[in-house]
Amino acid sequence: MAKKTPLDEWRFLIGKWKGKTKPGQFGVKGVIQGNLAFECEPSSLFITAKEDNRCDGELINKNISILFYDSAEGKFKRKTFFSYGFVNNEVECESTGKEIKFDITMEPTAKQYEGVRQRSYIRKLSDVRIATGLEFAKGKEEYKNFGEAIFEKTV
Repeated sequence: MAKKTPLDEWRFLIGKWKGKTKPGQFGVKGVIQGNLAFECEPSSLFITAKEDNRCDGELINKNISILFYDSAEGKFKRKTFFSYGFVNNEVECESTGKEIKFDITMEPTAKQYEGVRQRSYIRKLSDVRIATGLEFAKGKEEYKNFGEAIFEKTV
């Protein structure tokens, strides 16, 4: 029997989800609609997500992420690979049983994000609803919401 880890609390994610944003989120004028699928790949030690996002029917972004629990550091970590050509290295900065917030280090750092701190999160709203989001802060300013999507489980 596999040893229990904090990742077990997030296994409810496994399956397919549909979501959307409010208009004007993530730097896009319209509503972003997303499809998100979670699975335990390449093993039960990971939760892999594949996501595509569209606005007015046009593809604007695809990404793949791998969530895992680093028992040596006692933190969740996530690597997210974007179709834009960059990778977010995400390390838990705080978590509860219902939310994980990650500090982000981007590779390579896009010029428009130089000097900007980034933080992402995934929040359990219920067993069939989650929120995912992104926050930015310049210098020592407080974080401000850049966008949030609400997803509902379909399968």
